[in-house]
Amino acid sequence: MIVVNNQLQVAKIKLAYILSFFMGIGFFVPIFVTQHITIEHYVMFALAIILCVSFTYLVLIKPEYVYFAEVKGSLQIKNYPARPILRQYKAFEIKLSSIHHFEINRSIFNKKITLTIWVKTNKGTGNYPPLSLSALSKNDLLKMSKYLSQHSIDRTKNIIPF
Repeated sequence: MIVVNNQLQVAKIKLAYILSFFMGIGFFVPIFVTQHITIEHYVMFALAIILCVSFTYLVLIKPEYVYFAEVKGSLQIKNYPARPILRQYKAFEIKLSSIHHFEINRSIFNKKITLTIWVKTNKGTGNYPPLSLSALSKNDLLKMSKYLSQHSIDRTKNIIPF
């Protein structure tokens, strides 16, 4: 059973990365090539600044493709960054009976959302590396947090900020 799959949102974010980068460069180049600066150059400079800020925003919140699926009593998680270059694909599998609790944290004006899953092992509790949930829709976030809450051992430690 697939719990969350945000492939469409990630495709839109990849397109935003590419467009904002190349259009920002495209608006900056004519400013430095010509010797006479006109009003159009100021407009292009303002648009280039806006596109650079949007590109920087995407870099800061680090949206990721996230795939959660329940497979034979375990939670299968696959993720990779939404940026079009320098991706690192990650995948891991967690037994549903070993999920101790989870934490969802928000930062950068509540736009960067990270998930940390704590599991119970023979030596105590340990956590998996944080996953970025910034690219998930609100419905997917609620569905995923409800699913994890149902399968966590210590529900009192779950941190859900919404």
